[in-house]
Amino acid sequence: MTNIHDIARLSGYSVSTVSRVINHQKYVADDKRQKIEALIKELDYVPNRLARDLSKGRTKTIGIVLPYANHPYFARIVDGIVSAGFAKGYKVILLPTNYDMTVERHYLEQLKSKAYDALIFTSRSSSLEALERYQKYGRIVCCEDPGTSSQLAAAYTDRLASYVHALTWARQRGYQNVGVVISRDNLISASARVTRMAYQEIYGRLATANLFTGAVTFEDGYRAGSYFSKMTPSIDAILANGDDIGAGIQDYYQTHRLTPVTIIGQENLLSSRLMKFSTIDHHLEALGQAAFELAISRVRKHQLIKSEFIER
Repeated sequence: MTNIHDIARLSGYSVSTVSRVINHQKYVADDKRQKIEALIKELDYVPNRLARDLSKGRTKTIGIVLPYANHPYFARIVDGIVSAGFAKGYKVILLPTNYDMTVERHYLEQLKSKAYDALIFTSRSSSLEALERYQKYGRIVCCEDPGTSSQLAAAYTDRLASYVHALTWARQRGYQNVGVVISRDNLISASARVTRMAYQEIYGRLATANLFTGAVTFEDGYRAGSYFSKMTPSIDAILANGDDIGAGIQDYYQTHRLTPVTIIGQENLLSSRLMKFSTIDHHLEALGQAAFELAISRVRKHQLIKSEFIER
Protein backbone atom coordinates (compact mmCIF):
# COMPACT_ATOMS: atom_id res chain seq x y z
CA MET A 1 0.00 0.00 0.00
CA THR A 2 1.34 3.39 -0.99
CA ASN A 3 2.27 5.72 1.87
CA ILE A 4 3.49 9.30 2.17
CA HIS A 5 7.14 8.19 2.12
CA ASP A 6 6.60 6.51 -1.26
CA ILE A 7 5.12 9.74 -2.65
CA ALA A 8 8.11 11.70 -1.30
CA ARG A 9 10.65 9.25 -2.77
CA LEU A 10 9.02 9.10 -6.21
CA SER A 11 8.50 12.85 -6.43
CA GLY A 12 11.96 13.74 -5.20
CA TYR A 13 10.59 16.08 -2.56
CA SER A 14 10.61 15.88 1.21
CA VAL A 15 7.90 14.26 3.32
CA SER A 16 7.09 17.67 4.81
CA THR A 17 6.52 19.12 1.32
CA VAL A 18 4.24 16.21 0.38
CA SER A 19 2.39 16.65 3.67
CA ARG A 20 1.77 20.33 2.94
CA VAL A 21 0.27 19.41 -0.45
CA ILE A 22 -1.93 16.69 1.05
CA ASN A 23 -3.21 19.11 3.71
CA HIS A 24 -3.73 21.93 1.19
CA GLN A 25 -1.27 24.21 2.94
CA LYS A 26 0.54 27.19 1.47
CA TYR A 27 4.24 27.68 0.75
CA VAL A 28 4.56 25.00 -1.96
CA ALA A 29 5.60 26.08 -5.46
CA ASP A 30 3.04 25.39 -8.20
CA ASP A 31 5.32 23.04 -10.16
CA LYS A 32 6.04 20.97 -7.03
CA ARG A 33 2.37 20.87 -6.08
CA GLN A 34 1.33 19.75 -9.58
CA LYS A 35 3.95 16.96 -9.69
CA ILE A 36 2.97 15.65 -6.22
CA GLU A 37 -0.76 15.84 -6.96
CA ALA A 38 -0.21 13.95 -10.25
CA LEU A 39 1.61 11.16 -8.38
CA ILE A 40 -1.13 11.00 -5.74
CA LYS A 41 -3.73 10.59 -8.47
CA GLU A 42 -1.67 8.07 -10.45
CA LEU A 43 -1.01 5.88 -7.41
CA ASP A 44 -4.54 6.34 -6.02
CA TYR A 45 -3.02 7.38 -2.71
CA VAL A 46 -5.47 7.96 0.16
CA PRO A 47 -4.05 9.73 3.24
CA ASN A 48 -4.36 7.94 6.56
CA ARG A 49 -6.87 10.24 8.24
CA LEU A 50 -6.44 8.70 11.67
CA ALA A 51 -2.67 9.15 11.60
CA ARG A 52 -3.11 12.70 10.33
CA ASP A 53 -5.59 13.54 13.06
CA LEU A 54 -3.43 11.99 15.74
CA SER A 55 -0.52 14.11 14.58
CA LYS A 56 -2.71 17.12 15.36
CA GLY A 57 -3.61 15.69 18.78
CA ARG A 58 -7.30 15.17 18.02
CA THR A 59 -9.66 13.01 15.96
CA LYS A 60 -12.71 15.30 15.96
CA THR A 61 -14.69 12.19 16.90
CA ILE A 62 -16.94 11.86 19.95
CA GLY A 63 -18.15 8.49 21.24
CA ILE A 64 -21.66 8.35 22.74
CA VAL A 65 -21.88 5.49 25.24
CA LEU A 66 -25.51 4.43 25.65
CA PRO A 67 -27.21 1.24 26.82
CA TYR A 68 -29.82 1.08 24.04
CA ALA A 69 -29.77 2.66 20.60
CA ASN A 70 -33.56 2.43 20.17
CA HIS A 71 -34.82 4.00 23.41
CA PRO A 72 -36.53 7.43 23.05
CA TYR A 73 -34.78 8.82 26.15
CA PHE A 74 -31.32 8.16 24.75
CA ALA A 75 -32.37 8.98 21.19
CA ARG A 76 -33.26 12.53 22.24
CA ILE A 77 -29.91 13.03 23.98
CA VAL A 78 -28.17 11.71 20.86
CA ASP A 79 -30.16 14.15 18.70
CA GLY A 80 -28.81 17.03 20.78
CA ILE A 81 -25.23 15.77 20.61
CA VAL A 82 -25.39 15.14 16.87
CA SER A 83 -26.86 18.54 16.04
CA ALA A 84 -24.23 20.34 18.13
CA GLY A 85 -21.41 18.14 16.78
CA PHE A 86 -22.43 18.51 13.13
CA ALA A 87 -22.42 22.30 13.46
CA LYS A 88 -18.78 22.16 14.59
CA GLY A 89 -17.51 19.54 12.14
CA TYR A 90 -17.36 16.59 14.54
CA LYS A 91 -18.26 12.97 13.93
CA VAL A 92 -20.23 11.10 16.55
CA ILE A 93 -20.22 7.34 16.96
CA LEU A 94 -22.89 5.41 18.86
CA LEU A 95 -21.41 2.90 21.32
CA PRO A 96 -24.20 0.67 22.71
CA THR A 97 -23.46 -1.37 25.83
CA ASN A 98 -26.67 -3.04 27.08
CA TYR A 99 -25.26 -2.06 30.49
CA ASP A 100 -22.34 -4.48 30.12
CA MET A 101 -19.35 -3.22 32.13
CA THR A 102 -16.95 -5.23 29.97
CA VAL A 103 -18.18 -3.41 26.88
CA GLU A 104 -17.91 -0.06 28.67
CA ARG A 105 -14.32 -0.87 29.62
CA HIS A 106 -13.58 -1.70 25.98
CA TYR A 107 -14.75 1.78 24.92
CA LEU A 108 -12.66 3.36 27.67
CA GLU A 109 -9.62 1.47 26.37
CA GLN A 110 -10.40 2.83 22.89
CA LEU A 111 -10.36 6.33 24.38
CA LYS A 112 -6.97 5.48 25.83
CA SER A 113 -5.73 4.51 22.36
CA LYS A 114 -6.97 7.87 20.98
CA ALA A 115 -9.86 6.49 18.92
CA TYR A 116 -12.00 9.36 20.25
CA ASP A 117 -11.39 12.83 21.60
CA ALA A 118 -14.06 12.26 24.24
CA LEU A 119 -16.71 9.86 25.51
CA ILE A 120 -20.16 10.96 26.63
CA PHE A 121 -21.79 8.45 29.01
CA THR A 122 -25.56 8.85 28.71
CA SER A 123 -25.89 6.07 31.31
CA ARG A 124 -23.51 3.54 32.80
CA SER A 125 -22.87 0.40 34.76
CA SER A 126 -19.25 1.22 35.59
CA SER A 127 -18.56 3.26 38.70
CA LEU A 128 -17.80 6.96 38.49
CA GLU A 129 -14.37 6.18 39.95
CA ALA A 130 -13.67 3.83 37.03
CA LEU A 131 -14.54 6.59 34.57
CA GLU A 132 -12.38 9.12 36.40
CA ARG A 133 -9.33 6.89 36.03
CA TYR A 134 -9.52 7.28 32.24
CA GLN A 135 -9.80 11.07 32.19
CA LYS A 136 -6.08 11.48 31.57
CA TYR A 137 -6.54 9.86 28.15
CA GLY A 138 -9.41 12.08 26.94
CA ARG A 139 -12.51 13.96 27.96
CA ILE A 140 -15.28 12.04 29.73
CA VAL A 141 -18.71 13.58 30.28
CA CYS A 142 -21.54 11.92 32.19
CA CYS A 143 -25.25 12.70 31.83
CA GLU A 144 -26.09 12.51 35.53
CA ASP A 145 -25.27 14.48 38.65
CA PRO A 146 -21.98 12.90 39.79
CA GLY A 147 -21.87 14.81 43.08
CA THR A 148 -19.75 17.74 44.13
CA SER A 149 -16.67 15.64 44.84
CA SER A 150 -16.47 14.17 41.32
CA GLN A 151 -13.91 15.49 38.86
CA LEU A 152 -15.98 14.42 35.86
CA ALA A 153 -17.66 17.00 33.66
CA ALA A 154 -21.43 16.50 33.71
CA ALA A 155 -24.62 17.71 32.08
CA TYR A 156 -27.72 16.49 33.85
CA THR A 157 -31.38 17.13 34.54
CA ASP A 158 -33.00 17.87 37.89
CA ARG A 159 -34.65 14.45 38.04
CA LEU A 160 -35.22 14.41 41.79
CA ALA A 161 -36.99 17.77 41.75
CA SER A 162 -39.03 16.82 38.69
CA TYR A 163 -40.16 13.50 40.21
CA VAL A 164 -41.04 15.19 43.49
CA HIS A 165 -43.09 17.76 41.57
CA ALA A 166 -44.94 15.09 39.59
CA LEU A 167 -45.66 12.91 42.63
CA THR A 168 -46.78 15.95 44.64
CA TRP A 169 -49.19 16.76 41.81
CA ALA A 170 -50.52 13.19 42.00
CA ARG A 171 -50.97 13.28 45.77
CA GLN A 172 -52.74 16.64 45.66
CA ARG A 173 -55.27 15.08 43.32
CA GLY A 174 -56.01 12.31 45.76
CA TYR A 175 -54.00 9.45 44.26
CA GLN A 176 -52.86 7.23 47.12
CA ASN A 177 -51.66 3.96 45.59
CA VAL A 178 -49.07 4.92 42.98
CA GLY A 179 -47.12 2.46 40.86
CA VAL A 180 -43.63 3.12 39.51
CA VAL A 181 -41.98 1.77 36.36
CA ILE A 182 -38.18 1.83 35.83
CA SER A 183 -35.75 0.14 33.47
CA ARG A 184 -33.43 -1.34 36.10
CA ASP A 185 -33.23 -1.37 39.86
CA ASN A 186 -29.71 -1.47 41.21
CA LEU A 187 -27.47 0.67 43.37
CA ILE A 188 -25.58 2.22 40.47
CA SER A 189 -28.67 3.36 38.53
CA ALA A 190 -29.02 7.10 39.08
CA SER A 191 -32.58 7.06 37.73
CA ALA A 192 -33.72 4.28 40.05
CA ARG A 193 -32.05 5.95 43.01
CA VAL A 194 -33.67 9.37 42.55
CA THR A 195 -37.05 7.79 41.72
CA ARG A 196 -37.01 5.96 45.05
CA MET A 197 -35.91 9.11 46.87
CA ALA A 198 -38.74 11.16 45.36
CA TYR A 199 -41.32 8.49 46.17
CA GLN A 200 -40.02 8.27 49.74
CA GLU A 201 -40.35 12.03 50.16
CA ILE A 202 -43.99 12.16 48.99
CA TYR A 203 -45.48 8.72 49.72
CA GLY A 204 -43.04 6.98 52.03
CA ARG A 205 -41.19 3.76 51.31
CA LEU A 206 -41.76 2.34 47.84
CA ALA A 207 -43.26 -1.12 48.31
CA THR A 208 -41.82 -3.90 46.15
CA ALA A 209 -45.30 -4.67 44.81
CA ASN A 210 -45.65 -1.10 43.52
CA LEU A 211 -42.46 -1.30 41.46
CA PHE A 212 -42.21 -2.76 37.94
CA THR A 213 -38.69 -3.11 36.53
CA GLY A 214 -37.25 -4.00 33.14
CA ALA A 215 -39.33 -1.57 31.07
CA VAL A 216 -37.71 -0.11 27.97
CA THR A 217 -40.31 -0.34 25.19
CA PHE A 218 -44.05 0.13 24.51
CA GLU A 219 -44.44 -3.64 24.81
CA ASP A 220 -42.80 -3.56 28.24
CA GLY A 221 -45.30 -0.87 29.22
CA TYR A 222 -48.12 -3.14 28.07
CA ARG A 223 -46.77 -5.86 30.38
CA ALA A 224 -46.54 -3.34 33.21
CA GLY A 225 -50.17 -2.46 32.60
CA SER A 226 -51.10 -6.12 32.92
CA TYR A 227 -49.13 -6.37 36.17
CA PHE A 228 -50.61 -3.28 37.82
CA SER A 229 -54.17 -4.03 36.70
CA LYS A 230 -54.23 -7.14 38.92
CA MET A 231 -53.15 -5.41 42.12
CA THR A 232 -55.36 -5.14 45.20
CA PRO A 233 -55.97 -2.47 46.33
CA SER A 234 -56.01 -1.10 42.83
CA ILE A 235 -53.36 1.26 41.50
CA ASP A 236 -54.78 4.71 40.76
CA ALA A 237 -51.72 6.38 39.19
CA ILE A 238 -48.44 5.24 37.61
CA LEU A 239 -45.15 7.11 37.17
CA ALA A 240 -43.66 5.58 34.02
CA ASN A 241 -40.03 5.93 32.91
CA GLY A 242 -40.98 7.13 29.43
CA ASP A 243 -43.96 8.25 27.38
CA ASP A 244 -43.91 5.21 25.11
CA ILE A 245 -43.91 2.96 28.16
CA GLY A 246 -46.76 4.99 29.63
CA ALA A 247 -48.61 4.60 26.33
CA GLY A 248 -48.20 0.83 26.59
CA ILE A 249 -49.70 0.85 30.09
CA GLN A 250 -52.64 2.98 29.00
CA ASP A 251 -53.20 0.82 25.93
CA TYR A 252 -53.48 -2.28 28.12
CA TYR A 253 -56.12 -0.65 30.31
CA GLN A 254 -58.08 0.60 27.29
CA THR A 255 -57.83 -2.69 25.37
CA HIS A 256 -59.19 -4.62 28.36
CA ARG A 257 -61.87 -1.99 29.11
CA LEU A 258 -60.53 -1.40 32.61
CA THR A 259 -61.11 1.67 34.76
CA PRO A 260 -58.56 4.21 33.47
CA VAL A 261 -55.44 4.78 35.51
CA THR A 262 -53.65 8.15 35.55
CA ILE A 263 -50.31 8.00 33.76
CA ILE A 264 -47.35 10.32 34.28
CA GLY A 265 -44.85 9.79 31.50
CA GLN A 266 -41.50 11.32 30.64
CA GLU A 267 -39.97 13.26 27.73
CA ASN A 268 -43.09 14.83 26.13
CA LEU A 269 -43.12 12.51 23.12
CA LEU A 270 -45.86 12.25 20.51
CA SER A 271 -47.34 9.26 22.36
CA SER A 272 -48.20 11.30 25.48
CA ARG A 273 -49.65 14.11 23.37
CA LEU A 274 -51.86 11.74 21.38
CA MET A 275 -52.99 9.75 24.42
CA LYS A 276 -53.31 12.92 26.50
CA PHE A 277 -51.47 12.00 29.69
CA SER A 278 -49.19 14.23 31.76
CA THR A 279 -45.45 14.03 31.34
CA ILE A 280 -42.10 15.37 32.53
CA ASP A 281 -40.00 17.02 29.83
CA HIS A 282 -36.34 16.80 30.80
CA HIS A 283 -35.33 18.78 27.68
CA LEU A 284 -32.94 16.05 26.60
CA GLU A 285 -31.88 17.70 23.34
CA ALA A 286 -30.57 20.63 25.39
CA LEU A 287 -28.88 18.12 27.68
CA GLY A 288 -27.15 16.50 24.70
CA GLN A 289 -26.00 19.86 23.35
CA ALA A 290 -24.58 20.81 26.75
CA ALA A 291 -22.81 17.44 27.03
CA PHE A 292 -21.20 17.94 23.63
CA GLU A 293 -19.94 21.43 24.52
CA LEU A 294 -18.39 20.01 27.69
CA ALA A 295 -16.81 17.18 25.68
CA ILE A 296 -14.91 19.59 23.43
CA SER A 297 -14.03 22.15 26.10
CA ARG A 298 -11.34 22.18 28.76
CA VAL A 299 -13.83 23.08 31.49
CA ARG A 300 -14.89 20.43 33.98
CA LYS A 301 -18.17 21.75 35.27
CA HIS A 302 -21.52 20.35 36.30
CA GLN A 303 -24.32 21.85 34.21
CA LEU A 304 -27.95 21.52 35.26
CA ILE A 305 -30.72 21.42 32.62
CA LYS A 306 -34.09 22.34 34.13
CA SER A 307 -37.04 19.99 33.66
CA GLU A 308 -40.68 20.89 33.06
CA PHE A 309 -43.88 19.17 34.24
CA ILE A 310 -46.61 19.22 31.58
CA GLU A 311 -50.09 18.59 32.91
CA ARG A 312 -52.73 17.14 30.60
